[in-house]
Amino acid sequence: MNTPTRTARMTLMAALTGAALLPAATAQGTQTSPLTLKAATLVVTQETRDGKKVEVLTDASKKQVIPGTVLSLTQTFKNVSTGALSGIALNMKVDPATTFQQASCTVGGVTTQYTTDGKTFAAAPLMKTVTVTENGKSVQKKVEVKPSEYTGVRWNIARLNAGQEGTCAIRATVK
Repeated sequence: MNTPTRTARMTLMAALTGAALLPAATAQGTQTSPLTLKAATLVVTQETRDGKKVEVLTDASKKQVIPGTVLSLTQTFKNVSTGALSGIALNMKVDPATTFQQASCTVGGVTTQYTTDGKTFAAAPLMKTVTVTENGKSVQKKVEVKPSEYTGVRWNIARLNAGQEGTCAIRATVK
């Protein structure tokens, strides 16, 4: 019962330097993955054209990347099977040399989750417990984690139809 229409529980890991795709397995061995994945790191700049500011994305290998540079780290994926896939998880680490800004995804039915430890993912806002001193006593309080502290993003893609493609991305600033 291993057809492309079955539920595909896959994890796609991505980092600043690239991505790896884990292929679906069959009882007979390993088959070609029903998903293709392409990673890109782009430099985000602003230009004025016809009096309007527009965003320009340039391959990072063709631009100087210095502290303060904004990057768009993208993962473009496509269902190359003949049936729908569901239960796809796409993970992307935030490189320690960058600071997370935001995440986006172009396909519908996506739940976005974040992590600060690379193991536990949850919807924003993330919370953490800190110890503070009040009236001379140590007290634990729950506080919201700043997005700049996120170390990874997970997009849970509910369904990807045959031939459907999309792009999930993070914006990060070089430290």
